[in-house]
Order: sequence, then structure tokens, then C-alpha cells
Amino acid sequence: MDVVNVILAGGASRRFGEPKASHVFQGKPLYEHVKRQLLKGQTVIISHPSLLPFFKARGERRVWLDDEQVRGCGPLAGIYTAMQKKEAAWYLVTACDMPFIRRETAEALLSYCNDHEDAVIPFVQGRLQPLFALYHRRCLPSIEACLKENQLAMKELLQSLKVRIVSEEELNVTPNEFRNINKRSDLPENGMI
Repeated sequence: MDVVNVILAGGASRRFGEPKASHVFQGKPLYEHVKRQLLKGQTVIISHPSLLPFFKARGERRVWLDDEQVRGCGPLAGIYTAMQKKEAAWYLVTACDMPFIRRETAEALLSYCNDHEDAVIPFVQGRLQPLFALYHRRCLPSIEACLKENQLAMKELLQSLKVRIVSEEELNVTPNEFRNINKRSDLPENGMI
């Protein structure tokens, strides 16, 4: 199956105090913890202008800024940009601040992709997890419509799609796997995942 991994690394990181993608945890930037757990195939990073030198210094070649028309419009802008710049059937979208995700979970999600679904979204700890999910290219018109109407919440997009929700039991997720790092205190003190 034709899949592109998309790491969203363009957020302001206000609560964290510095760009989360470049924060070193267990000897590696947070985004690298995410990148090593993604599906086989090409990975692109959607980022902020201030982080371009950081990614370049780390040898990342596929780092793009949000399309100018939608810059500053959150995760939807990142997904839109990835779909506009790189054609694929499916896009595994993940936030750069989820260092505990596992490739096994990504592979399990991929097994639910089919021609009848627009998106495959985990449901973990009582919440949908749209920022570690798979989106089909046919979502692009719905994403464009949300951006045009300034409906930037992921839940707005999901309401317009055929979504396959996959439970944490079906995915066999680990307890901390879907923990987002929003503040420094969200990282384990002992550095262990």
C-alpha cells in the first residue's frame, strides 16, 4: 500500500517553552523518537521556518513549510501541505510530540485501511486520536473546505469523512503510547519510556 508518513512539527509549543520537535529526550530529539516508529516508506516533516536549520543540520531532506495560503492553520494545514506536495494513497499523520508510539500500532492501523474508509482513527483512553491516524488522499477536498471555512478543529474534518474508528483493544496499545508531550513535566523524570 502506498503510504507517506507525515510528522507535524510546526506548532508554537507555547506551554513547552521551546520547539518540541528539537527537544532532546533520551539522547535524541523528540521527532526522531516518532520517526523511527513510523511505517516503511517516505517520511516528510511539516515544520516552522525557525526549525529549518535544525532539520537541515540533522540531514532531513524532506522538510516543508505549510503552504502559504494556509500557514498558521494548525494540523489541517500540515496535512493539506503534505497531500499537495507528495502524492500517495494514504498518509500516516502524527504529531512530533508523541515519542511513545510504536510501529506495531501504526501497522495495525494500516491493516484497517480499505477503499470504503477516508480515515482510520484510533480511539484510546476515551478519546479519538486524529494526530496518529491514517488519511486517504480523497480527504483533500474536505480538508480544503475546512480550511476555506476556517473550521480548523480536527473534529470538524472528521465529521465530513467516512471514518473507521479502531479501539485501543484492537490495536493492543501500551499504556503511555498516546501520551502527548505538552509540558516538560509530561516527560518521565527517569527518562524511561
